[in-house]
Amino acid sequence: MKQPSAILERRGTVALDDYVVDVSWSTDSRRLAVAGGEGKVFLLAHEASSIKAQAVGEHGMGALRVAWQPRGEAFVTSGQDSRLVLFDAEGNLVSEQRPAMAWTTAVAWTSDGKRLATAAGKQITLWTPSLEKEHAFPPLSATVVALGWDKPARDLGAAINGGLAVHRVDPPRFQLRHYKWAAPCLAVAFSPNGRYLATGTQDGSVHFWHLSTGRDSQMRGYPAKVEQVSWSGDSRYLATAADDQVVVWDFSGKGPEGSRPLQLRGHTDRIECVAFQPVGNHLVTGGRDWRVSLWLPGKSASALDAQLTDSEPTCLCWSPDGRFVAVGERNGKLSVFELVRITGG
Repeated sequence: MKQPSAILERRGTVALDDYVVDVSWSTDSRRLAVAGGEGKVFLLAHEASSIKAQAVGEHGMGALRVAWQPRGEAFVTSGQDSRLVLFDAEGNLVSEQRPAMAWTTAVAWTSDGKRLATAAGKQITLWTPSLEKEHAFPPLSATVVALGWDKPARDLGAAINGGLAVHRVDPPRFQLRHYKWAAPCLAVAFSPNGRYLATGTQDGSVHFWHLSTGRDSQMRGYPAKVEQVSWSGDSRYLATAADDQVVVWDFSGKGPEGSRPLQLRGHTDRIECVAFQPVGNHLVTGGRDWRVSLWLPGKSASALDAQLTDSEPTCLCWSPDGRFVAVGERNGKLSVFELVRITGG
């Protein structure tokens, strides 16, 4: 019987005069916003096998984050100049703010695009889509390194030293819950089905909390800190990475407690990027071995495909329709790959 499979086919590459630190797709999967490490902000148009790029702005000393508004026609960027900038879909500057003297190192839109959260130092702030300040939470006990919303946009999680802090965003009353762990937490990810909250930690472990009970489960034994975590669209799999291995936990049935994870081997150096399809179970990883690999956890322990880049991949991002993957590189190149399904024996 023939088994379904897939490969990645390159659909265009553009050289930017700045190394890529972050990339985000527009809702229609036709445009990309790119943040450059030396400060430049680019808007890219992707059609067929061509990519056209234009520089639309700049952050002094370096850009840090870029995030396109879901279901919207705007994107935000942050940088080491402490500015938070809103651009429209044509790359025109619409508004800017300075939330704090500290850098805004994390930005996160709600899934409906109606609210933006940012973190600068210990301070988390909520903004309207037009970048008007909506609410500033009291500073947390430690610096925020990552932000993440749950799907209904009721809970906002923040990764800090000492666990995860979760704000229930329900004005006029805002509630704060703490999911404690002794080591610094480096990521925050709600499962799409709303049942779990996961993080990777500095001490080489992965934790997830059962949101209905608050019970904490942990998986140890990673050879290094765990910065990369990503849920599959159906909430069955949680992909994690430390060093050169991809470790995938299966949350079907009774869940991963007491079970052995799927271990996907193929990279020969540290993995820097991990991302599941928004819809579907294909997984893409990028590593310091200049390799971008495509996986289908649960179907194969080997990579379905691997593409070599021209330098170290620094970030990758699936298009909202799950058809394309944008890969940014340290040398300033950005490539778009298409997921092409084939039928093999």
